[in-house]
Amino acid sequence: MPATAENLRELHQLHQRAKALRDRLTTGPKTLGSRQAALTSRKTALEDARKALQEAKVQLKKREHALQAQQAKIDDLKVKLNQVKKNDEYKALQNQIAHDKASMGNTEDEILNAYSEIEAQTAAVAKLEAEAQQFASDVAAFQTQMESQTGPQKLQLEEIEKAIAEAEAIIPEEQRDRYRRTIKQHGADALAPVEVDFKSHIGSCTGCYVTITPQCLNEVINAANLTFCKTCGRILYLAEEDHHHTRRTSS
Repeated sequence: MPATAENLRELHQLHQRAKALRDRLTTGPKTLGSRQAALTSRKTALEDARKALQEAKVQLKKREHALQAQQAKIDDLKVKLNQVKKNDEYKALQNQIAHDKASMGNTEDEILNAYSEIEAQTAAVAKLEAEAQQFASDVAAFQTQMESQTGPQKLQLEEIEKAIAEAEAIIPEEQRDRYRRTIKQHGADALAPVEVDFKSHIGSCTGCYVTITPQCLNEVINAANLTFCKTCGRILYLAEEDHHHTRRTSS
């Protein structure tokens, strides 16, 4: 069977379909791994936020205890104030009470600020929790979808690889080694259609976009053997519209 434009085109399409499936089978697990890593990062951020919130609550309790201790100290000083008889001791106690009340006011301000910060942190944690939960759900759904598609895609790839092996029967025996080397080098892009301007009889390889020689173009049109681009080494065949054109002009 000669390596005609039609069966070279079909072989090229089979290689491209196989590559697309291999890419899906490869990128799926990579994408899943990336999303799982992102989920782990979100969970870590959530845990850090929870710890920060817990620490803020602990500090709030400490300030509230400190405020209680300051109030108890002031109450004790007031009792002493009523008991002293010397004027200088009385003034000293008054100054101490005033100082402690100022400190107490600062502590009260800190407590109010802490309540505001804790409220904001609580809202932030709730948001992170919701986002992490939704993201975890999305990752699980993606994993389920990917795993459900993997089996059919592998079967489809096996079928295409069998079709490729059958389609490769068109490769002349004496050119099969070079064909395999070209496939190894260029993969699914080892074949390339030639775009032809029949008015000027000039063709170009769509793999490297370099103009091919008239002799090379004639070899592609005649399709007696495989024709390799002298620039990039790809296997050349006529584009479908150009193939139809050659058939019409030859009739």
